[in-house]
Amino acid sequence: MSHDFISPRTMRESAQGVAFTTVYDEMLAHRELAVAGTIDRAMAFDVCQQLLQLERADPAAPVTVYVSSPGGSVSAGLAIVDAMRSISCPVHTVCFDTAASMGAIIFVSGDTREMLPHAELMIHDPLIENAGGSALAVQEASRRLMGLRRTLAEILADRSGLTVKRVQALTAKDTYLTAERAVELGFADAVVSSRKEPAYA
Repeated sequence: MSHDFISPRTMRESAQGVAFTTVYDEMLAHRELAVAGTIDRAMAFDVCQQLLQLERADPAAPVTVYVSSPGGSVSAGLAIVDAMRSISCPVHTVCFDTAASMGAIIFVSGDTREMLPHAELMIHDPLIENAGGSALAVQEASRRLMGLRRTLAEILADRSGLTVKRVQALTAKDTYLTAERAVELGFADAVVSSRKEPAYA
């Protein structure tokens, strides 16, 4: 669940009376959760807890993760990826709107991955943060950044079938991918089709 959005409340009637819950609570009951908004430690902790709880409830049943995120903390995002990959449940990711930066890394890490027709991915190299200080501090920050660049490129390569070199050519700048292009490159498995019946024969 994101901390950027207010969760809508729903009303449920039972023999005990009327109870109010959030949409996110209802989603979790159906083994669905959202990575929506900026990725930070608090979000990662919530998502990892939810994934582990769903694994405890049923180690074999699939989990669906809806992703709509501009990215955020690399370490927090990698914690979510690690949790997704470590649990026994199959994890299905669905991209709403845009999954950018670490949001894209989380999306492509699903066991199966679908995108809505007008959704898009944006991939790029990690950005340097807080690189001030001494020359040695800047050198260390640069070394760590290059390590993260390699790690993220390896994840994208592993999940797409592209070479690390090809991935790094794509991530050298902000690269936006339509749903169809993401499928072509191997970053997604399918584009979600409409489940509506035709209005007219």
